[in-house]
Amino acid sequence: MVSETAGADPRVDPRALVAAIREEVTRRRAAGGYPEELLRRLEAEFTPADAAPPLDALAHLETVHPLHSTRALGGQVVVAAKRTIRRAIAWYVRPITEDQTRFNFGVVRRLLELEERIARLEEAAATQVPAEPQGPPAPEA
Repeated sequence: MVSETAGADPRVDPRALVAAIREEVTRRRAAGGYPEELLRRLEAEFTPADAAPPLDALAHLETVHPLHSTRALGGQVVVAAKRTIRRAIAWYVRPITEDQTRFNFGVVRRLLELEERIARLEEAAATQVPAEPQGPPAPEA
């Protein structure tokens, strides 16, 4: 098995270098050294592949997908047949998927509103001064 640092300068510690870069980025970010738009774009571009996609991306239903066939013999005929069937039923499928997409976006919008509301409630609850606990009434003698 080949090491990840094969061929690297033995005097450079990659982990220490990455840690130093992260520290500098954190310092500059805290100081406002990066425009917010740049940070948003970088966050979007470098989101890990195994991360869940945003709800907005899942809400849209795509009716047209690339057509292909893995068959060596007759693959072009299969693709042509699929394309013909797609065109024949598009008038029926498209309105359904458009309705479903509108519904999905409405649900996503409502979920985001609820998420914001919960965050505000949690923030308000965290800043509230807790009242003195009231125990059971003292027994009368």
